[in-house]
Amino acid sequence: MTATMVFLHGRGQEFKDPAELTRNWQAGLAAGLTKAGMPQLATAPVAFPFYANLLYQITAQVAQDPLQLEALPTGPDEPGPIHPYLPEDIGRLEQELLRSIAAETGATVAEEEGLEGILSWGWARQALTSIADHTGVDQAIITEYLRDVAVYLTRARSQILDLVKSEIPPAAPLVLVSHSLGTVVARDLLDDTQLRERVIFWVTAGSPLGLDAIQKNLLTKGTHNPGVNWLTTYDVDDIVALGHPLLPKWGPPLLDIQVDNGDPPHAIERYLGHPEVAGPISTAVGSS
Repeated sequence: MTATMVFLHGRGQEFKDPAELTRNWQAGLAAGLTKAGMPQLATAPVAFPFYANLLYQITAQVAQDPLQLEALPTGPDEPGPIHPYLPEDIGRLEQELLRSIAAETGATVAEEEGLEGILSWGWARQALTSIADHTGVDQAIITEYLRDVAVYLTRARSQILDLVKSEIPPAAPLVLVSHSLGTVVARDLLDDTQLRERVIFWVTAGSPLGLDAIQKNLLTKGTHNPGVNWLTTYDVDDIVALGHPLLPKWGPPLLDIQVDNGDPPHAIERYLGHPEVAGPISTAVGSS
């Protein structure tokens, strides 16, 4: 039976056309296969579970619930949450993510005493500024990323996993290709034993699975390798892919592949356009 390629997208895709997004992924993969001198996968079945609108809707729902709002600062000069319209548990995870990102980027942030100081909004805002200065990534992009990852991990996970599972065809072997936040969704998805046993190859591109704050909040907490044949690819200029290489943390089976995507470093089409990424995908599809 021919393997189905399952493409799991990242954040920021809401209200886009899933068919067009699928074509973009396929175009990137086709470019990589051409560079590799390998046959195209034009007839290989593809599934593109589209969860972006659901993530957007859940974020909007929790933002509109007045009972869920985090208390605003009492003093006029006291730093407030980055997203004051979101619940406290989401804000707390945003702070933890910032701490992990700051540690991985080497951003310099003044130490504050105790855990409360480190997870204060004053510290978080200093960290955000320092990370942006250190990496050249706009603060708005970082805060949007923090919000979406934190909402998925705290409020949206079960609904998104249900949607993704419902759009994966039954029975066929699977080649799971995931990008950005989609790699976190994929790792949670692989906790499903029946589905995991069908995955013959897993690709993570531009993945945040190297961050401690992500690892601690997965369905299976920590760096527990799911045991499938796994390739992860990263660009050192991709701020989402901090913490690579992953092998020292996650252990085998896992192959780290460093690439140079140019600008933009996080684009999935650029990741798939490398022959050392596209080639193994083709091999896995053909092996089924």
